[in-house]
Amino acid sequence: MPATVFLARLGDALRLLRRASPSAFHGAVAANLLGGLVPAALVYAGARLVEQLAAGRPLAAVAALLALYVLLNGFQECLTSVTGFVLDTLRDRVRMTMKADVSRAVATFPTLVVHEDAALRETAVLAAKAGDDLGDLVDHLHAVFLGVVTIVPVVALTGAIAWWMPAVMLAGTIPAMILRARAERASWDVQAHHASTFNALRIFERVLMQPEFAKDLRIYRMHDRLLERWRARYETYLSQATHVRARNAWRLAAAAVVTSACLALPLFAIARGFASGRHGVADLVVFFGALTQLRDGLAAVVYNLGDLLGVSYAIEPYRTLLARRAEAGSRISGTSDIPHAPAAADRATLPDNAELVLRDVTFRYGNASEPALEHIDLDLRRGETVAIVGENGAGKTSLMKLVCGLYAPSSGAMTWRARHEAGDNARRKAPRVVAVFQDFARFPLTPVDNLALPAGAGAHDERVAAPLRAVGLDSLVSKTDMPLTSEIEGGADLSGGQWQRLAIARALAHAAEANLFVFDEPTSALDPESEAQIMHRILETVRGKTALIVSHRLALTRFVDRIVVLEHGRIVEQGSHDALMAKQGRYARMFAAQAQFYR
Repeated sequence: MPATVFLARLGDALRLLRRASPSAFHGAVAANLLGGLVPAALVYAGARLVEQLAAGRPLAAVAALLALYVLLNGFQECLTSVTGFVLDTLRDRVRMTMKADVSRAVATFPTLVVHEDAALRETAVLAAKAGDDLGDLVDHLHAVFLGVVTIVPVVALTGAIAWWMPAVMLAGTIPAMILRARAERASWDVQAHHASTFNALRIFERVLMQPEFAKDLRIYRMHDRLLERWRARYETYLSQATHVRARNAWRLAAAAVVTSACLALPLFAIARGFASGRHGVADLVVFFGALTQLRDGLAAVVYNLGDLLGVSYAIEPYRTLLARRAEAGSRISGTSDIPHAPAAADRATLPDNAELVLRDVTFRYGNASEPALEHIDLDLRRGETVAIVGENGAGKTSLMKLVCGLYAPSSGAMTWRARHEAGDNARRKAPRVVAVFQDFARFPLTPVDNLALPAGAGAHDERVAAPLRAVGLDSLVSKTDMPLTSEIEGGADLSGGQWQRLAIARALAHAAEANLFVFDEPTSALDPESEAQIMHRILETVRGKTALIVSHRLALTRFVDRIVVLEHGRIVEQGSHDALMAKQGRYARMFAAQAQFYR
C-alpha cells in the first residue's frame, strides 16, 4: 500500500475517533505523551540514583532522587488506570459511531439495491465488521504512539553514550516492519476474498438462531445439514487464513532474529566499554534500562503498526459504503426525490388530472438477462383506485416497488404531480407514498413503533387507537408499550393474520399524509370474513385518493375504477371490470377461472 494511501486512511480513522468522542480522543493523546515520557524519566532517575549510591553518597543526599523515583512510579501506575478508562470510552464510542453510520447508510439507502446487489451487500457486511476493527484501532494507535514517544527520549539517552547505538537498533526493526506490512496485506486479501463467505455465514447463523425459522427448522430436521454447510464454509476460510498466518509467522520470526542481532551489537559494545573503564555505572544502568524500553517501544511500533495497516484495509469498505450512499442521493422511498424527473420542456405534457405518470418505463434487476418491466406507459389519475392483476412473475410487485421509489427505472421517466407543480422547488414538495407490502415487516418493537408514530404517542392518542381498532386489533390499544416479540421479557408475539392487520394499520395511521396508496396483497393472511371487513375499510380509506392495489382475489376488481393487466412485464390490458369482461381477453379468462370455485 502506498504511504500516501495509508496516511489518508489513517487520517480518516483519526477524524472518526475525534468525532466519536472529542474529550476521550484528546485525553488519549495526552495519556500517550505522558505515558511515553515517564519510562525514560524513570530510566534517567534510576541511573542517577545508582550512580550516587555507587559513589558512596549518604542516603540523605540522594533523598530527593529517591522521592522523585517513587513519585514517578506512582504517577505511572495512576496514569495506567486513567489511560485504561479513556481508551475504553473511546473504543466504545467509536464502535457505536461506526455501527450507527453503517446502519444509517443501509437503512436510508434510496433503493433496495443495497440488499440485492451482491457486491454492495458484501461491502456492507465488511463495513459492519469494520466497526469492531476500528474499536481495536484505539488500542493499536495507543500502542504505536506510546512506542514512538517512548523511543524518542530513549534514543536521546543511548545516543549520548554512542551515536551509532540507536541507529543500529532502529535499523534492525526495518525488516520486521516491512514483513509486518506485507503480512497484514495478505491477511486482508484473504478477508476480502471471503466477503461472500462471511455473508453466507451470516445468513446461516440467522436461519439457525432466529425464531421465524425455528418451526420449519425442527419439523424438517434441517439443523444438522445447515450446521454442516456452515462449518464447511467456515473451515474453507479458516484453512486459507491459517496458511497465510503460519507463513507470516515464520517470516516475522526470521525478522526477529535480525532485530535481536542488531540489539546485541550495542550490548557487546557497552559491556566492553564498562570493562575497560570507558563507561561508568550510570551509563550501564541507562543503557540496560533504555535497551528494555527501546525493545518494548520498537515491538509496540512494529506489531501494532502492522495492525494499523490491517485496520486501514478494513476501513475501506466503510468508506466505500458511505461514498455509495452519498452518490445515491437523498431519495428515501416515497418521501423523497423520485428518479427521472422531467425536463422543463416536458412538464407541459403532464395530464391535468394525473398524480403519477410513467412513460416508456423499463426496469431490470441488477444483471438479469430479461427486464422485469418493459415499456410501461401508465397514468395514475387523482382520486382513482387502480387494481394491478396478473399471474405470478408478471411484474406486479416490481411495479409497486418502482412506484414507491424503492427502485429507479432502468430507462424511461416517472413524473409526479407534486413535483410538476413545485417546479424548481420540487425537493420541498416530495410526494408521499403509503404502502402495505406482500412481505410486510414484523418489527419486534412496540405497537407504536410498528405504526411508525412518535415515541410519545400512547393508548389515549387517537393516532394509535383509531388505526388499531379499524383493523380489529383493539387488544393492542391498551398495550402500546409492549414489545411484540417473545424474545423480550414482558413481550408477546402476534399471529400471521394479526401481523398483517398491524401492517394495514400502519398505512391507515399515515393516510392523511399520502399522495398515493400502494397495497400489495394486503389481506393474503386473513380469513374470509376479516378480509372482507378490512378490504372494505381500505377501499373506504382510499376513496377520493390515488391508490394502487395488487391482488390475486379478483372479486376486489369489481370495486375499483380501473384494472391494469400485466403479463411478462408488459401491460396487455386495462379498463373497467365490465369493459374487460366484454373484451373476453386475458382478464376475463382469469376472472372466470377463479369464479368457478364460488358457483
